[in-house]
Amino acid sequence: MPRRFLPSRLEGIEDIENYQLGGFHPVSIGDCYAQQRYRVVHKLGYGGSSTVWLARDQTGPGRLVTLKVMRADASSGDALVIPEMLRAALPASVDIQTVDDHFVVQGPNGSHLFMVSPFAGPSILAMSDCPGRTSGSRRLRADLARKVAKQTATAVYHMHRAGVVHGDLTTSNILFALSPDVLKWSDADLYASLGEPETEKVRTRDGSPRPPSAPAELVAPIDNSSLTNASFLQERVVLCDFGQSYTAASPPQGYKPATVFNYLSPEARFEARAGLEADVWALGCAVFEMRAGFPLFESFFGSDEDILTQTVEMLGRLPEPWWGAFVEEQARAGVWLKGAQSGIRERLREIGAQDDAPAVGEGKMIEPFGVRLREGEVELLGDLLEKMLKYRPEERIKIDEVIRHPWFDFTD
Repeated sequence: MPRRFLPSRLEGIEDIENYQLGGFHPVSIGDCYAQQRYRVVHKLGYGGSSTVWLARDQTGPGRLVTLKVMRADASSGDALVIPEMLRAALPASVDIQTVDDHFVVQGPNGSHLFMVSPFAGPSILAMSDCPGRTSGSRRLRADLARKVAKQTATAVYHMHRAGVVHGDLTTSNILFALSPDVLKWSDADLYASLGEPETEKVRTRDGSPRPPSAPAELVAPIDNSSLTNASFLQERVVLCDFGQSYTAASPPQGYKPATVFNYLSPEARFEARAGLEADVWALGCAVFEMRAGFPLFESFFGSDEDILTQTVEMLGRLPEPWWGAFVEEQARAGVWLKGAQSGIRERLREIGAQDDAPAVGEGKMIEPFGVRLREGEVELLGDLLEKMLKYRPEERIKIDEVIRHPWFDFTD
């Protein structure tokens, strides 16, 4: 199908062509929903099945909330099943992003499910972002990394006890909780701290009038780095995004993993099979990244084959029949393994070795420049990750064993 719209100059923008029948709902700053209760004040981002907005709940104190607007073709009631199950089953002390309200809006592209959740802060991935510097130069303070890793593992533990597979556990889906003061910001406070929305008119390629299926303007999302100020945040994380979640007892028919390659377990990669054990693999990758500030497996080129090659170089030979399939892929792609195997503990010893100094102080939540892991922590964390990243899912440590591991109690 020919493209209807001119591309946007803004960064972090959804594909405009998805504003069509069955696709995204056109949303603009200032729009109100649910009998004027929720007013859109900024944009947070988008995903494959939704756009995500910052809105003000105009009842009571006027707190800021997250408004997730589903595509029309993804707006079945199934999207609410897992969040509602978790809200009922998990103790209040477990931090997951709940759906506090929901409603349906009829628009030019169909019926759209709107889900309202508490407004949360930047992801762990965003906290480690350091453009122009060596990857890993900015990472969480050591004790904070262990603290939020334990909080995340505990949330996964309770999900598994409820029989739910997260299915897309990455550092982009682990968010820092915001200070209560931030949730009470006025519009003026919000724009002074995070910037006003940057917009751009939607234009058609042939100069014809904009169709009602598309918004009048595109909106750039809030720059995540503007939310990483430690004064805005609590030292507590919230697990979010359950769009790929399902009950372990009833896995979806024709399951196709949507996890990014560098978090994808080998059984999901080779057999499209992902259960509770796949969450443990993904959590292991996330725990490493929390402590290191860079991924265990680097996705420089976004290539599945490249990630798998790194995995084999670090963890050794895959079991059959996966090894045979891997060797065939290597031959077709003309990519060959390095001679030496690196290992997880060697990777842990690299943390801090090549830090680039920051131009300014990075705040109390960030590790000071050049700090290395002590050997005692290398051994403990190496032991935990090696048990979480066993190739065969049945050989991996279970989540209840993960949360009892002594690494979480290590003191510098």
